[in-house]
Amino acid sequence: MLIVSLVTFAWASSLHAFYDLGIVLRGSGTFSGGIGAPAVEYEGESGQIVMYFESPVPTAEVPAGCANSYQIGRATSQDGVTWTIDEAPVWSADPTAGSPRACSVAQPAVLFDGTRWNLFYSASKVPNEGETTNAPSGIGWAVSDDGITWSPQEEQAVPFAGSPLGLASATALNGTLYLSWASDPDLWMMSRPLNGGAWTAPERIVDHAAVGEWGGDWVLGPSLLCNEAADNQLGMLVGGDSTSGVRSLAWGDSANAHAWTFKEPISEGTLDATTLNHWDTLRAGLGFVLWYSRTDPTSGLKAVGVALTDTRLGTIVPRVCPNPWANLDTGDTGDTGTIDTGDTAVTVDTADSGAGADTDTADTAFPCDCVDEQGCNCATGGSGVAGFAAALGPLASLARRRDNA
Repeated sequence: MLIVSLVTFAWASSLHAFYDLGIVLRGSGTFSGGIGAPAVEYEGESGQIVMYFESPVPTAEVPAGCANSYQIGRATSQDGVTWTIDEAPVWSADPTAGSPRACSVAQPAVLFDGTRWNLFYSASKVPNEGETTNAPSGIGWAVSDDGITWSPQEEQAVPFAGSPLGLASATALNGTLYLSWASDPDLWMMSRPLNGGAWTAPERIVDHAAVGEWGGDWVLGPSLLCNEAADNQLGMLVGGDSTSGVRSLAWGDSANAHAWTFKEPISEGTLDATTLNHWDTLRAGLGFVLWYSRTDPTSGLKAVGVALTDTRLGTIVPRVCPNPWANLDTGDTGDTGTIDTGDTAVTVDTADSGAGADTDTADTAFPCDCVDEQGCNCATGGSGVAGFAAALGPLASLARRRDNA
């Protein structure tokens, strides 16, 4: 039986490799021009994985005066492989004169903070006279109660200040919202209380010149995560381009959001980082799932693929700590209120060995004999990527058991 202390793994021990499973989502309908820049979050109440992505607007629909336009769409999945795309975009350009997003919204980042959904995005406006590309305005911020209907919170949470910026990512730890982004050639961050207040001043958190040759040209695409069981609770998957133009992915962690320690690039597995444009990752038990965008060689359009680590997979974990979905009522027999006190929200038996002493139907239906689903690596039960093993076969169960490495 897996012991509970195993989940207090070091962040880096679980990121030796990513195994590429290929493209799982292509654009269609409103998004037939291709989809990219996936941003992913776990919706614990429904058990869905929710993805936001960018997609080009058809030329005939580009706002007047703009060089081009992108919109943000949404898709949902129960297993991270089979996706259903919403028909209409959930966030678009605002044609109002002078709007910071008069031309385009792109490069989404998403976070559910325990109360509401937060969407960060790169925005652009009408080009200056004589210019042939949209004028960048910065990173905007919108909020939503349901993740579908959005309202602007700050149209320029991070204003453009002369250097290219974007590729934002957000997480939250113990009531503080953290927002990071790439500003060529480094990574920056600021934070604010979840319940309101001012942002801190932007702070350079990753200097490309200090991470090593793998990021010597620039570092980009931070994917922020939180793990309340780790010593360093904040983690970040980040891309780096070497001075010779080779792109790779590396992992870093931090105890305070200011000082980050990065390991060597992730070089094992089958994922070719040089083909990736954007990416986002979520923790899944003792492993990780990575969604990425790259050019589909068949259509020549952007599409979204997925890759897995070879460590034990379990239920998807949202970005925020503490987990806002941890105390949901599972609906099992014996629940007495809004919080399930008899077993965990993923219906894993924590009270006995699972050998016959269970008294509710959810526990007896779960095939694993373990303390926590994070160690089960089972094909059924729970939610999120617990279904990966069934959907993807042997590749999802590589399980080199590097959990103690």
